[in-house]
Amino acid sequence: MESREIVVIGGGLAGLAATDALKDRDVVLLEADERVGGRVFTQRRQPYWLSVGAHILGGPDSPMGKLAQEFGLTLAPIPGDTMAMFTGDRLVRGGKPELAPFRLALPPRARLSLVRTGLRLRRAALRAAAATPDMTHGNREFAGEYPTVEGDEALDRKSFADIVGHAHPAVAALYRTAANRLSAEPGELSGHFGANAIGSLWVSKRRYVMTVEGGLGEIARCLAERVGARVTTGARVRHVVARDDGVEVTFERRGETHNLRARHAVFAATAIAAREVIADLPADKAEALGHVRYGPYVVMAATTREPGPMAHDDLYAVALGGRTLAMIFNTVNPLRVPGGVRQPGGTLMMYAGADRAAALLSASDDEIRRLFLDDVHAVFPALRGLVDETWIRRIPHGYPFWAPGRLGRQDALARPFGNIFFAGDWIEYPSTDAAVRSGQLAARSIRRRMGLAA
Repeated sequence: MESREIVVIGGGLAGLAATDALKDRDVVLLEADERVGGRVFTQRRQPYWLSVGAHILGGPDSPMGKLAQEFGLTLAPIPGDTMAMFTGDRLVRGGKPELAPFRLALPPRARLSLVRTGLRLRRAALRAAAATPDMTHGNREFAGEYPTVEGDEALDRKSFADIVGHAHPAVAALYRTAANRLSAEPGELSGHFGANAIGSLWVSKRRYVMTVEGGLGEIARCLAERVGARVTTGARVRHVVARDDGVEVTFERRGETHNLRARHAVFAATAIAAREVIADLPADKAEALGHVRYGPYVVMAATTREPGPMAHDDLYAVALGGRTLAMIFNTVNPLRVPGGVRQPGGTLMMYAGADRAAALLSASDDEIRRLFLDDVHAVFPALRGLVDETWIRRIPHGYPFWAPGRLGRQDALARPFGNIFFAGDWIEYPSTDAAVRSGQLAARSIRRRMGLAA
């Protein structure tokens, strides 16, 4: 049986970050796929890039932002409108979000419904504290550095649909789009999470978001290069057993079964995989892992033959109501700097989420392309005939959204099991920054347990 000091399971951002933070130790990362990066997936198309996965980070001081700067990558603020909406046949951009009821193409009763439901959502958003779940992994030494859960558990027990209440069909379609953006249907989302994530539609405050020139895949690439030969791809973990003196891992690679023993482990794959492969989990841990819900996405990226400046250059994100697509992103809006040189061409990313995505998982690429481009042409008629290459990705387990009752399970999710520590965006509010932070903290917890410097 092979022996290692530390094994990391899962090669997404969380696993890469954990391995990077432990690279001075005897560590190996096992990834089931033939590539690392998880749900971050980009390709260069100079001077642009295609993305069919996560595409934003929180800012220069966020975990992803710090890594990008460490690797010498170019952080790119997103200058364009991130709150544009398309409903009926009208694109509404700019302005205060709370004035949307008076600007969208809605009949009078729908306008009134949007005002009423919006006020309910705003009140719920004010109740839902901006919470980052407990990421201390049971190490009280870190408790003062990472905030614990603060939230409204009564709100969390309700669904987002309960909070919104009865709405005009046209308004319900808008809220469904907002929930689909998180890969869920309105009745599947926790009220606490939904109010926190979607309530910003009713607050005149722009969140500070950025990306990286070349796409977030550049950060994953740089992490993979730095950890180098510590990564083993094509290694599908089948069984994990916690022992008093460490961890035993069974995995398959190239038709052969391998056994590995390590003193410590970071489990950075999905919550679904954790519940399936880790033996003898405590009941509350197993139940909490089973409560994590993943919604599906079908994503398409596209290159365009834009000859020059376009009407959508100042847009980054458009939400669509009542159509196949939930969102369209003008991926390279960060390069459209006022007064700068506007290169020809461009790229887009678009996706369907939740039930609409589930219905498309088995559809052909041609059918997906046709449906998605129908929506693109409705929103941006000038792009008709200008879409060139397309890249489609089906993601059955996309975004780990919060289902009702999630707040009370946070401690069980974050807590280690023996010498197994957990990392992934499913442990807190899902984001690329959450994934990296959880991996780094899991590594720090192991170092502390081993008596090493953080």
